[in-house]
Amino acid sequence: MPQTRRDAATPAEQAAAWLVRLSGDDPAERARSRQGFAAWKSADPRHAQAAVRIEAFIGQVQAVRETGHPAAARAALGAASAGRRAGLRRAAGVVALVFAVAAPGWMVLGAVSPSDLLADVRSGEADWIERTLPDGSRITLSGATAVDLRFDAAHRTVTLRHGDIRVEVARDATRPFAVVTPVARIVALGTRFSVSHDRGTTGVEMFESKVSVQPLAATGGAVVVRAGERLDLGRHGIGEPQHLDAARVEDGWRRRQLVLDDRPLPEVLAQLARHRPGGIRYDADRLRDLRVSAVLPLDKPDEALALLQSGFPELKVRTLAGRWAWVGLADQAAKK
Repeated sequence: MPQTRRDAATPAEQAAAWLVRLSGDDPAERARSRQGFAAWKSADPRHAQAAVRIEAFIGQVQAVRETGHPAAARAALGAASAGRRAGLRRAAGVVALVFAVAAPGWMVLGAVSPSDLLADVRSGEADWIERTLPDGSRITLSGATAVDLRFDAAHRTVTLRHGDIRVEVARDATRPFAVVTPVARIVALGTRFSVSHDRGTTGVEMFESKVSVQPLAATGGAVVVRAGERLDLGRHGIGEPQHLDAARVEDGWRRRQLVLDDRPLPEVLAQLARHRPGGIRYDADRLRDLRVSAVLPLDKPDEALALLQSGFPELKVRTLAGRWAWVGLADQAAKK
């Protein structure tokens, strides 16, 4: 009996294959893949529909990864219609298979966030990546970071999804340069500064010149941050500019060091976690009263944790299999 030829790849399978190509390590190949993926989606309405379904599935996987509440994700899945559930199940099967072959560490170990597959530039925990932008500006990505770029005749915009970037802006009086995070828009004409975003909070550190920081959700005007200042803001408000030793902090960036002056410990752990495969688990509320003044090696996060533990006798650091790490108070750890 002749063997029946296998059917051509379905749109869901093709979409999953595109997402794998978009996750490659070569930036030039990822750029070509983004163009090809966009053309593939526009070529057929079925392609666009398959891409939406798979991207929605990835978003649901990411929700579990970030919140650690599978019940919430199951509730979101249950709210979908029966027809859409069937489509998502098929797309989920395809994506899960391809992810298992191409990048088995994503969902369990968090090496790359699935939702960052379509980011224009991204870096992993151990990476320090420098890019020259179309206008001649330069950005450095530190640790687990993802950004999108929009450069045209009227705009120069870097959208920071999460992570840390250092920016050196090329002067262009006709096109202001903006960094946009989920909670703020930071505008500069010519300057050097860094921006971080993690867990709903954006931090700005000024090394040269000044920027205007506009909260996206809050009412009121913009705040000007000048060289030698830092500013933190979140969805619920904006802080006062604080003093920053700009030369030491910027030199720390170049040396891959975290230079700290009276910073809350949870903020420090959040930065270290972006540089440590497997991340760091901690209770921010329990650790909020501990403040850190130190210089820590960002490229050696386990050494940084050891230094923190030696500086805070009440702190307990535990690791498992050299990958997962927990930080808590010693009495808290003893109760577990």
